[in-house]
Amino acid sequence: MLKKLLLSLALAGALFAQHDALVNLNSDDIELQANIDLGELNQSDYPDTYFLTMGLLDVDNKESTDPLIYAGFKLRQDVTGIDGMRFGIGAKGTYTKVSNLTHAAVPIGIEVVYTLPIEGTIPVVVAGYFDYAPSVLSFKDADKYMEKRLEVGVQIIEQANIFVGWRDIDTDFDGRGGDYEYNDEFYIGFKVRF
Repeated sequence: MLKKLLLSLALAGALFAQHDALVNLNSDDIELQANIDLGELNQSDYPDTYFLTMGLLDVDNKESTDPLIYAGFKLRQDVTGIDGMRFGIGAKGTYTKVSNLTHAAVPIGIEVVYTLPIEGTIPVVVAGYFDYAPSVLSFKDADKYMEKRLEVGVQIIEQANIFVGWRDIDTDFDGRGGDYEYNDEFYIGFKVRF
């Protein structure tokens, strides 16, 4: 199942003008993500602004846990008056199963990415991400969804970053399932721009 999903993500990226792809992992988890620049697809006046995002996070924990699959839409732009800062907003659909409980949600998210103004060195990038779905945006057995991420990376070449990060994902369930921490881990990874 996981191999088929990974192959599907790779093929989908090849069919479109994929803008960036990332992989992050640790000893127990792997995450794959693709962000497709919709502005490049239709040759609009706003390239590098509107993105279709999709990915999966496969975790290895003591529970019987399926991969977290997600897809959504994101708007990213440079912040006026602050060189090196980009701000993004968007929404995505998420789906996973934990034991016999199904978690589906549509979290709303924000992101802030800042390239530190250090001249004469390799650019250092600091990023923060926050996604949240209250119970009204949670479905099946889900009560809420909350995801927090922090990353620090270096842009080794113009089209690639390597980074370290931390993520905390809570897929809370209503009633019988209660609060559930899906993932709370540090990771390393790389991002390639096309």
